[in-house]
Amino acid sequence: MNTLRGFLKNVEELAACVFFLIMCSAVMLGVCARLFNLSIVWTDELARYSFIWVVFIGSAAVLKRNQHITIEFLSTVLPELGQKYLRTIIGLILMGIFIVLIRYGVLITQDTWSVPSTSLGIPTGLVYLAIPISGTLMLFYTIIDLIATWKNDGGPTSEKREVNI
Repeated sequence: MNTLRGFLKNVEELAACVFFLIMCSAVMLGVCARLFNLSIVWTDELARYSFIWVVFIGSAAVLKRNQHITIEFLSTVLPELGQKYLRTIIGLILMGIFIVLIRYGVLITQDTWSVPSTSLGIPTGLVYLAIPISGTLMLFYTIIDLIATWKNDGGPTSEKREVNI
């Protein structure tokens, strides 16, 4: 049970690591193949698509742990209640952005699902699927942040956040 719980807590990190390993392997294979004057065309495409997934899923993982780069000038000069309101305004803006990501990510995924990629031949929609998945995860973690902001004294700080499952 603890293994499953640990897996679920870190599923974004694990997925990002898998895509990062795929990306690095594809790049290394492409470079090594070029040393022997071989051309493996699908390595560039696989590396590019893996990078897209690393960026989007990695963004969700960083947001979950509340470790994005922030400018803390306003939060340091505001009183505690002002900090709560500031975090709420930022959270609501982020939620709007994530809803747009989800909506248009689903639309572009549907539109490109039947379009095969150039060298891999996989549906291009699989690449675009990273957008609504990461948008949904980030929306979920932002809602958790807003609830924690008003439920607790001040909510999450710049420390690492734990998501209890």
